Amino acid sequence: MRILFNASKRLSPRVTLRVLAGGVLGSALLLAGCGNITTIEPPTYQVNDVQTFKVYGAPNQIMMVEVHDKQSSVSPETWASALSGHGFPPRLDFITDATQLGPNQVLRDGYRVVVVVSPSQATMGEKICTTPEATDYPADTTRIPTRIAFCAGDKPISELRANFVKADFEQQVTNNGGSIIAQLFPREIRDDSDRRCGMFRAGC
Repeated sequence: MRILFNASKRLSPRVTLRVLAGGVLGSALLLAGCGNITTIEPPTYQVNDVQTFKVYGAPNQIMMVEVHDKQSSVSPETWASALSGHGFPPRLDFITDATQLGPNQVLRDGYRVVVVVSPSQATMGEKICTTPEATDYPADTTRIPTRIAFCAGDKPISELRANFVKADFEQQVTNNGGSIIAQLFPREIRDDSDRRCGMFRAGC
């Protein structure tokens, strides 16, 4: 976490960064022309909330996932299972309902992952945390856009967009859960505006 903290002190609070999560980013950003392969766009990250990553799972490494999907492409429980147990330690387990908490578990207030399948054009930035809106996708669509964000209250800390192949939606969600979590909860960040920083230099 030291690299993440040090990077935050060098950067302006208003700067939006691209995330470089371990080497996962390179493998997750797949070519859009590859037919039945999921594409995941580079995430955005809010620098002024860098400290949030040091405490996001406290105290029990458990978090709610909130799913908005008008056409029930897959169940919220499938999303929770797909996202659980991935990324850098401490790894999170996701639940869809507070009644699923264990006897000594508590949720960190307001912290959650929000998933919006076929989002409206307005569902980005703070809107994904405050007023997420899912829309119907056309019956003949082949790819379903999905926005996914880590929210702390009304503020998105990190956000990405994935395009899942409709015919294999559930399997693609399951297969890409680890890549999604590693990018929403990164260990390293890179400042794209710093010309001294190479793409794969840690700490940039």
